[in-house]
Amino acid sequence: MDKGKVLDKPVAILGGGAIGQTLAADFALEGFRVRLCDLPEFASQSLGEVMETRKIELGGVQSNLKHFSRKGVAEITIVTTDMSEALQGAGLVIVAVPGVGHELFFEHMIPRLEDGQVVSIFPDNFGSLVLRAMMRRKGCNAAVIIGGWHSAPYGTRLLKPGTVNCTIREVNQIYDAFPSNDRKEFFEALRDAPIFSGVSEFIRADTAIGVGIANANSLVHVPGSILNVGAMEVSQAEDILAPKGQWDMYKHGMSPSVSRVQMAFHHEERTIMEALGLRMVPEYPDRQFFSKFSVMAPEYFIPFGVATLSGTIVGPNSIDHRYFTEDIPIGTVARYHIARTLRVEVPVIKSMIDLGSIICERDFLGEGRSLEKMGLEGMSKEQMIRYLKEGTREK
Repeated sequence: MDKGKVLDKPVAILGGGAIGQTLAADFALEGFRVRLCDLPEFASQSLGEVMETRKIELGGVQSNLKHFSRKGVAEITIVTTDMSEALQGAGLVIVAVPGVGHELFFEHMIPRLEDGQVVSIFPDNFGSLVLRAMMRRKGCNAAVIIGGWHSAPYGTRLLKPGTVNCTIREVNQIYDAFPSNDRKEFFEALRDAPIFSGVSEFIRADTAIGVGIANANSLVHVPGSILNVGAMEVSQAEDILAPKGQWDMYKHGMSPSVSRVQMAFHHEERTIMEALGLRMVPEYPDRQFFSKFSVMAPEYFIPFGVATLSGTIVGPNSIDHRYFTEDIPIGTVARYHIARTLRVEVPVIKSMIDLGSIICERDFLGEGRSLEKMGLEGMSKEQMIRYLKEGTREK
């Protein structure tokens, strides 16, 4: 696959939220032909007037080690709710939707995928596994490269449709293709994309599972939110600690006791990777968990992370926040199921799922990212490794 030909074609960005609009503006300001697509049921709220103006203003501090920023009003080539219009003839296809929305978007994508396309998922959250499994079940044989990244390239917020405030450009990006045999082609197709202008280092993960576990959201958000749910709810009801809507888990909820649970969660992640015989990246030292900003400080390389982010990245402000409703059923449940099939005990991870289900009155274990959804059901460790690396399923 010729990486030049991939980026010479239009770029399709699926998802009209903060990440999708920031990606679209970043590409468009560098002269790429960009097609931004959200599904009809979401577009009126997410994209709003952008459907008509096709303009997105990219601003914000954009902190990164390279001191790079790209700002301005970008004109998007096509803004649409028609998946066919977005994908036909595109080279790079970027999925920029929450993990809870992957299956819905994949349903629309799969019949329209074309040979030679590169599909990139931000963040992956085991989504590349889900996409391949759905393609197989639907009999889709499109010759596409699929891969994912541990995180979106930005810390960014949507001020309103068409106006994004990019606070941080991710310093390190952890990636792999699925199967890993496609890694070189996947990376070469994307490494020069303008969305990585602030990246100092690309780090290869050990398989798509390694990419999923490298995402720190479950590790930080889930214990931090569950263990502070009482203080968060009272604060939002009575304006204690923070004005309503301004509860900040990092500012108001991080303590040594919470940090110990996050550290224990990370130790269980490491045990999962060790059981698979895979290299874990990143592997945080215990002392990092006792920073006020936890492991998100080295994640974004923000030595003064709380001061930098205070007032810009807040939450959760209710149990309907994504720290509960995405990070538990997607990242945390996937970790649990993988551990279980390897006969690895993960009591901290399991307790977070159980408590989160009670708090949110949902069955996160039943509705979450299962082995079946990831295409890993019924596999031994050896079969799983072969599948992750080669894409080969043994009967």
